Amino acid sequence: MIHTFAWNEVATTFLEVLSEERMAIEIVTQRLWGATEVITKACSILDTVSESDHAVGRIIVSGVGKAGLVARKVGATLSSTGTAAVFMHAVDALHGDLGFVHASDRGLLFSYSGETVEIIRLAIALRHIGCSFVVVTRSRESTLGQMATACIEMGEVREACYMGLVPSSSTTVMLAIGDALALAIAKAKGFCAEDFGRNHPAGSLGLRFRYVQDLMRTGDKVVCLHPTTPLAQVVRMVSQARTGAAILVNSDETLVGIFTDGDLRRALLQGGAVLEEAVERFASIPCYSIPADDSVAEAIKLLQNTKTEDLPVIDRETNKVAGMLCLKDIAVF
Repeated sequence: MIHTFAWNEVATTFLEVLSEERMAIEIVTQRLWGATEVITKACSILDTVSESDHAVGRIIVSGVGKAGLVARKVGATLSSTGTAAVFMHAVDALHGDLGFVHASDRGLLFSYSGETVEIIRLAIALRHIGCSFVVVTRSRESTLGQMATACIEMGEVREACYMGLVPSSSTTVMLAIGDALALAIAKAKGFCAEDFGRNHPAGSLGLRFRYVQDLMRTGDKVVCLHPTTPLAQVVRMVSQARTGAAILVNSDETLVGIFTDGDLRRALLQGGAVLEEAVERFASIPCYSIPADDSVAEAIKLLQNTKTEDLPVIDRETNKVAGMLCLKDIAVF
């Protein structure tokens, strides 16, 4: 429970921690400007394709305690950016999980002190297997730093904790260094947005790298017809295609408009012989559309903003209808 007298200090402490961690990253960044050779060496080690035997390896990422949590996140970032990585708990490694490791693998070990016993023993085991490894630690003179194939030296980092005890600035710096390694390697390997999309097929990120042309309906699943087609014929064609809309096109297949289930209901409410009239009288002309090479994320945004469920898809260059995108066909997971 926070004592009443401390409430006034909470926001100040909060902001001081952010400021301390920001300054810690800036200080370590300045230190590492003079270590570009070591950084380049570390990145080349973590490029897991061996030029000698063309064997493809993985990055074995490890740390203990808070550094272990950082290692898990960095491993995930490496994998998502095209460098296969797996987190291995140092204790589990020493009790059988080392059977997973091969000489073509590489290690990435995190320990601020450089004296964590479990990580040192893991480093010894990696050397016996024949794995090169990179260490992120406070000093290259530490036990772990001296064992490393390449050591990224953080230097002394003042913790943002008001007691000077809780790993805070040090783990923030470790995480930033891990992200920097992952992204530097990805850029050097030519990893691009399309590659990133293939690794993130689900969720909002995945939708940014999926394209309308991959999900749109085509062929006999799309009803395209001339604006003068009688409404009765349109209803039969839409029913046969089991779709919720018909697209109106000119003789050259360019888009004119769209006729939806909603348009049909509104037409029938007018009474009379509406089924014998041309569909263009009741259709939405002009209508919204989307190019086939746009992302699904953009399509969802357009569907939501316009409160529609069916969207004609056009060829960007010719304006000819290429298909139809239906909201119910889009799986957002």
